[in-house]
Amino acid sequence: MDNWSALFDGQTRYVLDINDSTVKADVLRFRGREALSEPFRWDIEFTSLHANIPPEQVLMKYASLRMRGGKNVHGMVTRLEWLSTSRDQSHYRLTLSSRLTLLGYTRQCAVFQNLSVPEVVEQVLRKHGLEGPDFEFRLERIYPARELITQWRETDLQFIQRILSEVGIYWRTEMDDVRGLDTCILADSQLNYRFDVQLPYSEPSGLFDGAADSVWDVRTWHNIATGTVATRDYNYRTATTPMDATVSVRSDAVTTGAHYRYTAPYRDAGDDTSPEPETESGAFYARIHHERELNRSARIHLFSNTAHLTPGQVLEPQGDVITALKEGVILTLVTFRGARDSRLHVSVWGVPYTERYCFRPAEIPRPLIPGTLPARIESREKNDISPHLDEQGRYRVRLDFDRDATDPGYGYLWLRMAKPTAGETSGWHTPLTDGTEVAIAYSNGDIDLPYIACALHDSEHPDHVTRDNHTRNVLRTPANNKLRMEDRRGEEHIKLATEYGKSQLNSGHLVDSKGQRRGTGAELRTDEHGVIRAGKGLFVSADAQPKAQGEALDRDAALKEIDRLNQQLQQLEIAAEKAQALKADVDSQIQMFAQRLKPLNEALLMTAPEGMALTSGEDMQLAATKNVAVNAGGDISAGVTGNLTALAGEKLGLFARSGQLSLKSGERAIDVQAQNASLRLFAEKKLTLSSASDISFAGKKRITLIGGGSYLRLEAGKVEYGTTASYMRKVKRTMAASASAKPAEAVSLPPPATMREFNPETLTPWVTPVYAKSCLKEKGCTDAGTAEEPVDNFGQMTIFAQPVEDDCCGYGHQHEHADDEVVQHAQSAKKRKPDAGGANAPAPAQATAAPLALGAATGVMTQVWGEWSLTGVLGAARGIPYVGAMMSALYVPSAGEGSDRVPGRDEFWYEEELRQKALTGAKATTRVRFFWRQDEQGNMRVYGVHTGEGTPYEGVRTANMEWNSENNRYEFTPAHGADGPLITWTPERPEGSDLPSHTGSDIRPIDQATILVTPIPDGKDEYTTPPFPVPEERDLNDYILVFPADSGIKPIYVYLKDDARNVPGEATGNGVKLSGDKPWLDMSVTNSGEGAPIPSQIADKLRGQKFNSFDDFRETIWNEIGRHPELTKDFTTVNKDRIEDGLAPWVPKEGQYIGPNSIVKKFAIHHVVPIKDGGGVYDMDNLRIVTPKLHDEIHYRR
Repeated sequence: MDNWSALFDGQTRYVLDINDSTVKADVLRFRGREALSEPFRWDIEFTSLHANIPPEQVLMKYASLRMRGGKNVHGMVTRLEWLSTSRDQSHYRLTLSSRLTLLGYTRQCAVFQNLSVPEVVEQVLRKHGLEGPDFEFRLERIYPARELITQWRETDLQFIQRILSEVGIYWRTEMDDVRGLDTCILADSQLNYRFDVQLPYSEPSGLFDGAADSVWDVRTWHNIATGTVATRDYNYRTATTPMDATVSVRSDAVTTGAHYRYTAPYRDAGDDTSPEPETESGAFYARIHHERELNRSARIHLFSNTAHLTPGQVLEPQGDVITALKEGVILTLVTFRGARDSRLHVSVWGVPYTERYCFRPAEIPRPLIPGTLPARIESREKNDISPHLDEQGRYRVRLDFDRDATDPGYGYLWLRMAKPTAGETSGWHTPLTDGTEVAIAYSNGDIDLPYIACALHDSEHPDHVTRDNHTRNVLRTPANNKLRMEDRRGEEHIKLATEYGKSQLNSGHLVDSKGQRRGTGAELRTDEHGVIRAGKGLFVSADAQPKAQGEALDRDAALKEIDRLNQQLQQLEIAAEKAQALKADVDSQIQMFAQRLKPLNEALLMTAPEGMALTSGEDMQLAATKNVAVNAGGDISAGVTGNLTALAGEKLGLFARSGQLSLKSGERAIDVQAQNASLRLFAEKKLTLSSASDISFAGKKRITLIGGGSYLRLEAGKVEYGTTASYMRKVKRTMAASASAKPAEAVSLPPPATMREFNPETLTPWVTPVYAKSCLKEKGCTDAGTAEEPVDNFGQMTIFAQPVEDDCCGYGHQHEHADDEVVQHAQSAKKRKPDAGGANAPAPAQATAAPLALGAATGVMTQVWGEWSLTGVLGAARGIPYVGAMMSALYVPSAGEGSDRVPGRDEFWYEEELRQKALTGAKATTRVRFFWRQDEQGNMRVYGVHTGEGTPYEGVRTANMEWNSENNRYEFTPAHGADGPLITWTPERPEGSDLPSHTGSDIRPIDQATILVTPIPDGKDEYTTPPFPVPEERDLNDYILVFPADSGIKPIYVYLKDDARNVPGEATGNGVKLSGDKPWLDMSVTNSGEGAPIPSQIADKLRGQKFNSFDDFRETIWNEIGRHPELTKDFTTVNKDRIEDGLAPWVPKEGQYIGPNSIVKKFAIHHVVPIKDGGGVYDMDNLRIVTPKLHDEIHYRR
């Protein structure tokens, strides 16, 4: 107290100290104003012996006004005014202001993204040099981050005052006498008022207050307040969700009416029945606004002589006070007035204190932007040729006024674009690319509700329609996809085109790229494939229809021509029938005319009045499921320079009604055979057989010549001739010799072809062919079983297995330090020639010369269940732990040949049919299928199901086993998704070859007494007892493998157990929240221990998503990491590009794995608990990101 008193002499009540200044000020008088949510201001007049004080000696200097009453005001001098000068002293006035006042001297436009209001305020304050002790947030609520907060032509002070007022945060000033500075306190609740401020209420006696601190002369104002506040907003992200909230805060005020506020800025309606609704919800804003209304319902004014009163205090007058003062008064405005020759006068304004609601600063309206602002579309890659959009079709832009540096593609929030029309997944959207100028408009002028109003051309992106082509209407995309409509009179045309394959639809006046005429009419062209498809029927005509008059399907001319030719063909049919020739099927043509062509019912009709030509540079094919009819009113000419072949499954007839039937060969022989029946030649008149050389008649049994009743018979061992009249022999000499015979020349005839017979009514086989069926089904029946039965009823079942390789995480991780275990797994060691030695089977000499190489991607399978009759070695990709194989017990691939079955009505697929299906990727029906499933103890089990006709389960994929002469084995390699063979079969282990080997843990046996086949019930999803629920058909992994015809190996059905990484699954786990200053993938983390965890922000994004395989999951993890700049900020540009593409980044050299045969340089995603030990494939808490070096060390330790 002594030090404090030393500052004042007997007459001085007030002292002004200006830091770092030589000016000595003697306070003459002052006025001060302090208010909630406003910077304080003290206007101080003083005298000084210094004349002409330089402004730099005072302005922007820290200063303190000290009062003998104990109040100190610390601030900054923001204004200096020279009033007068006398011989003894000069008279000045300065303004002592809060440091926040300086924020009013910075005016700008800025964008803040993904920050809460307190975070934005803190950022602005720190930008002006205010640090930790200069301001303090005392908030009871947690404020959410906003997508966008815009500062538009506002000072920084106006900006923070506005956004704080929107959420009801008030601020006040406290003086820090230790530092000699002011401190800003920001609060949002009554809990942060300053309490325990008590003064006696005492009216002064006359003009004398007795020098005792007190308050007096209370005045009150009361107003009617709004009774209810209702809010509503629209959020396009949840367009159909109600966004209404209605709030009425309890109070003692007199209320009436309702205030309805539309387009208050919130995302969620919130709970308007709660006294503490969710922050920045509709109910929150409604409550804040009603509290403002209630703040205005009552006002209180007092006078005082107490210096330490300040806004934010709860003043509790003591004594006999009116009701309005009993609970206390929240001081909102305090003014001070004092002078060298007078005491301090204090004027206090406030509102009654209540626990029901809090003081809220008056809402400051947002600045409006009535027009649009220029911006450019921005992608993450500069000059990206592909549009950068999100899942809702929104864009990122860079506003022209925004001067802050941000990563490309992150300068503004995602924006919708206004379009001419929009609907549910419909509308008009021509995507915009990087650099396109756009005009940004604002809903109702609100600076935080932007959208893209339109796109504009500029000097860098000139308009494609100018005065040079002003008659054209053009829609053109960046890739030159184009819709062009020419309006120049006499040259009108429309062009619809794409650059890919130069595919175009041109109509009207056709022009080239230079605008020169190149034709008229219509043109549909492409360098790629072309398709014209019409489900109800297609009519292609060259008949004229001038000026587009008449019906579009007017085909009378074509139908009349077809009808006339049909009638002509009917006359020929009558003639053929009389001649006992093979009749033509004219009825089917008439039926087609009536049912298909006349109504144009799913038919193609082509017509041309003056001619039609079909030409091909190579081949031409006509095919029909039923009939092909060729009619001509004149001639039909067929000329070929090669061979002409006519093939008929049944009969072939040629009939010439009135002319000649000519069959001639210019150079080669004419060969006529009746291979399984007789051959007849008949002529009503003369029949002539003549030869310029020899004529030879040969019959294996006999030859009989008959003419006019006389005959000659030649047969084995005798010659007989006879006649009823004379026998005349005119010869020069007759000679007799010993007996002799000349055998007939043998003719080799091929066996009859076997063809599957089809039902002519349904065009389907009489019996549905299958690969396998139950032996309980009678002959000729291929229906599915209806009861549980053992697998032996279908065929010979065998199960093979190979060791589970520690192939972590799908990287094919091999132990470079582990010795391979050498094991023989051949099913038979017999060294003999295979059962069939066809062209594709290996010869022993070849087998001896080549080792039995299975390849790094293929392992040897060991028989673990059932019996197997074939000799050889089965191999499978290393990711396949189990393979089940079944050979159909009843399969007879040559059925119909030498059997009692009806040819063409066999029950099983012919091998050649299966080979053709495999070539085309078709499926083959079967009546049983199998799949794998683990039981409760984790043991692998096999289950079979009957596959009924017409169900999705009856079709199995077919595959051809191709012979690989280099590896001496048959192989099946899928067309997609495999780096090598999936299944291999080596018929026999060649002598002198290496023994196949494998790596990994021991083989797990199949402990299953028998395998049962069960019907699938209709409600299969409701069953939980194995094998139900049955997997979806797309999840069954089985094939019918077909070997070459000369292999001697019958088709085999196999079903594979998938690697767990290839089984679809759902992402789980919470990840780990990152902390610390080290980069996320720092080498100290990823190159030791267990590696780096999956960050929680990535886990939150992916949790619940479904993936087809771990490969897809891994790619998505890296892709999602690329969307979080805080995770990739320490990566190089190359690594950032890789991550955004879903690829693992490169590791520093010290983390690379350097093996004897390879170097691994990319980060790996490692399963902490191995998949084979039950570790979750898609559990993000089971994943660690490690360097290749650490990855290898982990597996070596195992």
